[in-house]
Amino acid sequence: MTTEQKAAQEATPLAATACEATPPAAAHRSTRPPAPRTARHATRLTVALGATALLLTGCGQLDGPERLSADCTVVVDGSGSGADSENGFRAKEKLKTTVPGFLADQKCRYVSYAPITAASAASSCQVPRIDLDPDADKRSERESLWQQTRVIAQAGAEKMLDCARERQPGSDVLGGLERASKVPRDGDGTYHVLVISDFDQSDPDFRLSKFELVTPAQRDKAVDALVAVRGVPELPDTTVHRVGFAMRGGKTTPERVEQMGQFWQQVLEKEVKVGVDDGYGA
Repeated sequence: MTTEQKAAQEATPLAATACEATPPAAAHRSTRPPAPRTARHATRLTVALGATALLLTGCGQLDGPERLSADCTVVVDGSGSGADSENGFRAKEKLKTTVPGFLADQKCRYVSYAPITAASAASSCQVPRIDLDPDADKRSERESLWQQTRVIAQAGAEKMLDCARERQPGSDVLGGLERASKVPRDGDGTYHVLVISDFDQSDPDFRLSKFELVTPAQRDKAVDALVAVRGVPELPDTTVHRVGFAMRGGKTTPERVEQMGQFWQQVLEKEVKVGVDDGYGA
C-alpha cells in the first residue's frame, strides 16, 4: 500500500466522525505528546486532510434542501367583479395573500401567468415566465434564493392583474385556462394552476348569468353552450386551485353559489378533466 493510499484510508473514519455532532473541544483533546513533524508525516497529513475535505463536502450536500420542480401558473381575473372594494371579491388583495403560500406549498419552480379578460386566450397581456430555482445560481443555501425569487413572482402576478384590468376587462374564465394550457411545462409531477376569480364566466359570446342552473338539464345546456364557444383546454395532470369562487361582493345568493359549484364541477372535472382544489379558501 502506498503512503497516499494509507493516508486516505486513515482519513475515512475521521471524515465519518466529522459528520456527527462532536463537541469542538474534543477535536483538540489529546494525552499523547506531539509527534515529530517529519517530511513524510507532513505528506501523509496533507493527503489525509484532502480526503477528509472531500468526504465532508458530501456530508454538506446531504443536508441541503430538495430542489424545486413543479410547473405552476397564476391566472388572474381583471373583470369588474374583482374590484378592491365591498362590491368586488378583491382580486388584488387575494393575490397578495395567496400567491406566496401557493408557490411554497406546491414547490413551484417555473411560474407562468395568464389573464382573465373579455377574450383571455387572445389577450395581449404578457408577463415572462420565472424560474424560481435557477441552476445558474450555485449557492448551497437555496431557501434565501427562493424568498427572493418568490417576491419577483408576486410582482409578476400583480403586473398581469393590472394589465388584465386595463385591457378588455371581462371574465372569460375558460379562456384563461386555455391560455394556461399553452405555457411551457418543464417541471415534474402535477401542473398547478392558481385561478383568482369568481368564475362568473362573462364574455361577448357567453354570459353565465343568463342561464338557469337549477336542474341537471339546465346545467347540461349551459355547459354545452360554453364548450361550444370556448372549446376545452388540454390540461393533463393538472390541479386547478380556486380562490374567490362565486364571490361578487355579497351579491350572489347561497342557492346560486351551489348551482355554480355544480356547473363548474361538470365543466372542470368532466369536460376539462382536471382536479379542483379550494384549499386556499375564498
